[in-house]
Amino acid sequence: MTDREPPRSRDAYVAFQPIQTRWNDNDQFGHMYNVTYYELFDEAMNRCLRALGMLDHHGGDPIQVVVENGCTYFREVAYPDQPVIGLRVTGLGSSSCRIEMGMFRDGEHSEAARAHFILVTVDNATHRPVPTPEAQRDGLKTLMQP
Repeated sequence: MTDREPPRSRDAYVAFQPIQTRWNDNDQFGHMYNVTYYELFDEAMNRCLRALGMLDHHGGDPIQVVVENGCTYFREVAYPDQPVIGLRVTGLGSSSCRIEMGMFRDGEHSEAARAHFILVTVDNATHRPVPTPEAQRDGLKTLMQP
């Protein structure tokens, strides 16, 4: 087995999105389904990107699509937890970016789970990769550590 990075603290992230777990997120043993972690991370990321003026599927601007993701689990999260998800951009290319997120349980300062999503900017009509527009790049830069 490889050594894995220990949980990060809240100060590793730039922006935060509160998320509510739901009753049906848990299985019959009271554990939250693995796919639910991805759903919650995706929801937090999309909220953040929309607040930056991105992901307008009805407009003509390019949009971002996920081409890779992954999740590491440290501690259990389950309904009725109300986690907060921290976000940061750790890589920004000409048409792609890497967003890392940490899920924090109520009042805890160490991650319960961590995810990464790699996004590629695509034309809204053709879904072919295009350079990320400067206004969108500027928004993504606000999520980078100073």
